[in-house]
Amino acid sequence: MSKITIDDLSLRDISLDKLPRLKELRDLHFVSHPEICVELPRLMTQYMKTMDDPDDTPELRAGKRLKYILENKRPAIADNSLLAGTTTTKPVGVILYPDFLALSIWPELETVHNRKKNPYGITRGEIEELNFEIFPYWIDRTVLEVARRMYGNPLCQQVMERMVFFLASKPTSISHTIPDYASVVNRGLKAIRAEAEAKERASGASKEGRNKVDFYQSVRLVIDGVLAFAGNLSREADRLSRVERNAKRKRELEIMRDICARVPGEKPQTFREALNAIWICKIALHQENANVGFSLGRLDQVLYDLYRQDINRGMTLSEAVELVGCFWLKIADHVPLVPETGEALFGGTGSNQAVTLGGVDQQGNDAVNDLTYVMLRATEILRLRDPNVNCRYHPEVNTPEYLRRLCQVNVDTGATPCFHNDPSAIEALMGQGITLEHARDYSSVGCVEPVSSGRTYGHTAAILMNITSPLEMVLFQGKHRLTEDEQFGPLTPAPGTMNSFDEFKKALETQMNWLIDQAVTLNNNLGRAHQLIHPTPLLSALMEGCMESGKDVIEGGALYNSSGVAVIGLAEAVDSISAIREFVFDKKTISFVEMIEAVKQNWDDPYQKLHQKVITSTEKFGTDSKMAKDNADYLIDFLHRTFQNKYNYRGGKYTVGYWTMTYHAGFAPLIGALPSGRVKGEPLPSGITPVSGSAPELTPCLNFVAHLDHIGNA
Repeated sequence: MSKITIDDLSLRDISLDKLPRLKELRDLHFVSHPEICVELPRLMTQYMKTMDDPDDTPELRAGKRLKYILENKRPAIADNSLLAGTTTTKPVGVILYPDFLALSIWPELETVHNRKKNPYGITRGEIEELNFEIFPYWIDRTVLEVARRMYGNPLCQQVMERMVFFLASKPTSISHTIPDYASVVNRGLKAIRAEAEAKERASGASKEGRNKVDFYQSVRLVIDGVLAFAGNLSREADRLSRVERNAKRKRELEIMRDICARVPGEKPQTFREALNAIWICKIALHQENANVGFSLGRLDQVLYDLYRQDINRGMTLSEAVELVGCFWLKIADHVPLVPETGEALFGGTGSNQAVTLGGVDQQGNDAVNDLTYVMLRATEILRLRDPNVNCRYHPEVNTPEYLRRLCQVNVDTGATPCFHNDPSAIEALMGQGITLEHARDYSSVGCVEPVSSGRTYGHTAAILMNITSPLEMVLFQGKHRLTEDEQFGPLTPAPGTMNSFDEFKKALETQMNWLIDQAVTLNNNLGRAHQLIHPTPLLSALMEGCMESGKDVIEGGALYNSSGVAVIGLAEAVDSISAIREFVFDKKTISFVEMIEAVKQNWDDPYQKLHQKVITSTEKFGTDSKMAKDNADYLIDFLHRTFQNKYNYRGGKYTVGYWTMTYHAGFAPLIGALPSGRVKGEPLPSGITPVSGSAPELTPCLNFVAHLDHIGNA
């Protein structure tokens, strides 16, 4: 039976002009400049200084701390929204996590309000509180410093911090996942708390049983904290309703009061209750863990039944779009902290909170429904950076009308939604050992990464690796041009002594293996530091597998565990490998020594003619070139096999993806000219796109990308 009852899929009659509340909230959002909020670090520091018990297990310490934070968090209802609560105390807040990246802003506290790129508002009182009360306490208690102390400032950490061959994101967060919001909507937190209490009683007295007892107790504590926060919101809505003079707003606040008194403790009974329940849980999760790619999953599936019931009870499509719009704007009520260096290199970013719509259900049937189109219309009229809306499309199941609507929204917004090909994504996930039903229930995390919704702890951007770095180290025998004679990587043979392309590839594999080992070692070190100081019991309560196993997600409790690597610079690396093969070994146009001299000279005199030959070569990523395809296959296969043979600190495998966000620009200043013809200063190509100008025809480019292996083996 079709779930589409809307006559006009575009919902063009619903506009911002006809939804004055959304227009007002949107206008407020875009005139509100980000401001640093000190509420969370203040509460964390107060708790740790006066109430923390270091003899407790990490799980109990985390549970007690988050409960305190939620009980004491300000219950803000600061605008005309239909949803209660805010992530921070500011209209658009910059939330600080003192055990993660917050201290990186310390040198900028006096200047951050007037820096050129993305300034943050901050008051004199907040500067002094951070300077003298908060940051000094955390100076040696961050994830990065705990890991450094645990492992004696290891080489892997120095490689990241000094050379930036790769970045590990665990010092910033360990988000990049999707909580099981369906359990909030279908059960309510009180049911999850009761389950934790029963499992706590059933756990044995063994060491494993003791660990489970502490885990379940921590789950109970954090749920109590969420319920306390919801209760505080209910009381605040009641207070505001008593002084509100506008009758319509007064009634809205009274309804909000009653909703917050019920959810997320109880199972939501209406569409509005469900949105409020998810939002309150999301606020709480933001207090537990930094929001980087903390995504929402398949909301059109999770919320559809309650949406349909409310439509049958008389809710209009305009009211539904308004509710979704309020939710979208709440999602955008904060931005991640980015220090000035990060702004300069990477251009800033949103939180990349992905919402996924459409596609097929777990049985392979068409999952597109009326709510899908309601959410698309809210996206189209609001045009926000967050949430990052992703849409799934199955060409054999979904309708052409749905595809046309996706294209229309993408054209109208100029950017969103992202499109995902269901058969390919499902096949790729099954290649990682995920069952067919769970693979069909995938959502995007962060930028574009597919994971099985609500049951995968994949930290898909755990490592961001510049793959041109090991290529550069081959040219200079394990050294980097920025440090000249300092030996970082293995000492591989001098390129001038290489007599074959296979010898070059062997040296490249040596350098890649070394860099991969360094990145994996650091990620695992940081993960173990997380296990010691930053378990996440609330996220664990909302993740399939954790309640069954009695383990926090950071300990491997989720049903599916993995760590993701984003490889950056793929096309540039492939083009460099192809240029070395074509001009040094096949055509013998120049010697390897001359090739290295050319890149050392940034392709300047006397190498300009050679430069023209290299950059106009037809053996480029994104063309019909068999050589380029072979080299791309070789590199992707090597990276896949090597990472798949590595295990993370939770016992899961490493997976590889090719997306860059803005990091292709940020890594570019850290490397010099390359054999591909790239000159110093040019940005690396984004994702799996070719180097700019090297693939002038679209069809061969699409065919090239389509042939790349997206499956691999578990």
